[in-house]
Amino acid sequence: MNRLLCRMMSWPIAKKLSGGALALVGLAVLADILVAVFIGRGELTAASAGCYLTDAMVIGFHCQGFWASDIVSAWLNLPAWAVYGVMFAPYSFKAAVLAIVIWLPLIIFIVASRKVAQHA
Repeated sequence: MNRLLCRMMSWPIAKKLSGGALALVGLAVLADILVAVFIGRGELTAASAGCYLTDAMVIGFHCQGFWASDIVSAWLNLPAWAVYGVMFAPYSFKAAVLAIVIWLPLIIFIVASRKVAQHA
């Protein structure tokens, strides 16, 4: 079964796709730093648009006032979810699934890199 999976899997494609996902997370980390440094924390006024840092109980990001604000909020929170998902996984099934989904691209990238190096 394991050999069949290894033969069916296109490791170079898996490496590129997971590398792209890791690049998106890396860009989210950079964007998080920029939002934290230049915009800061605290809610925006109701009429304004943008993203800000929240620190109610755990640190996160919230965006408002534009059509993709929910998507951008989720993207900005990916690095935080990677940490919080692992921390809260023993207490919540949802957090455990979230941790697996967020860390899966890194695991695939490592495995695919080794498989590509073996076949080179």
